[in-house]
This record gives sequence, C-alpha cells and structure tokens, in this order.
Amino acid sequence: KSAGKVLLATVKGDVHDIGKNIVGVVMACNGYEIIDMGVMVPAEQIVRKAQEEHVDIIGLSGLITPSLEEMVNVAKELQRAHLNIPIIIGGATTSDLHVALNIAPVYEGAVVWLKDASQNALVAARLMSDEQQIEHELAEKYQHLRDDYQHQQQTLVSIEEARKHKENLFE
Repeated sequence: KSAGKVLLATVKGDVHDIGKNIVGVVMACNGYEIIDMGVMVPAEQIVRKAQEEHVDIIGLSGLITPSLEEMVNVAKELQRAHLNIPIIIGGATTSDLHVALNIAPVYEGAVVWLKDASQNALVAARLMSDEQQIEHELAEKYQHLRDDYQHQQQTLVSIEEARKHKENLFE
C-alpha cells in the first residue's frame, strides 16, 4: 500500500535536479508513490498535475536564485486553484526565512522548508497524519521569523546616518 502520492518538480527557470532526484528515491524507498515532473516545470503544469493525480504532497526544488520567486508563483497558483496541498520546499538557495516571508503568506496550506532530502519521508508522514497540528506549528514559527526579520530591518540605519558615525581609521 502506498504511503501517499507525492508530486516532485524543479520549478520553471531551473534545470538542477540532483536534489529532487534524491528526494524521489528517499520517498519511494519509504513507500510513497512519486510523480516526477522533471525540470523547468511551469506553475500551471504543477497545478494541473496535482489536480489530475490527487496528490497528497507537492515537493518543489530549485537551486538558483530565480527559483525562489517561481516557488512563490507556484504557491499563488495553487492558492488560486483553491488547492490546499502541503508543499515541501528544498534547494540550496531556499530557507525557512524565504518560506516565512514570501511563500507562507500567499498560501493557506502547509509549506515546509527542508534542509536535506533525508528529512522528507519523516515530514511527509507527519503531514499525512497530523497536518493541522503542523500548520499551527509552522504558522507560529513563521510569524516568529517574520517578527525577528522586521525587528532587524528596523534597527538598520540609512547609509547617510552610518557615514556620519564612521570610525576614522587613519588617526
């Protein structure tokens, strides 16, 4: 019996697939049915395939910086289609902060950032068994990250102000 159906895709604009492929192998070894859409996958195709296949989880991968904005676009398109499928985000340029600031605010479903492929099966199992609890935990975590980020931004001073208080290193 399948542990669940997982759609994997490297988002549009990115051709890197090593991490996605590793996730696919790890998930398959843990009993998940994998639908691998490959690389350079547009948001509309991800949404359509998620609907057609009735997937339980969507895994988005991206290695390069433009992938970050495309992941936000995918989340927006999923939201627009009224889908509430948990999303797992991964890739070298991704982070908890990126998810907290940019993806979670535009998507009502759970969005989880994972640092490496080995965590995917455990997180997927938890999402499948207790999604509401995870959504609550993530909402608190992401709000804390947003608050911390906002506080850091408020403590920054303008370049002009910083130059007024620079140290004279040649005295």
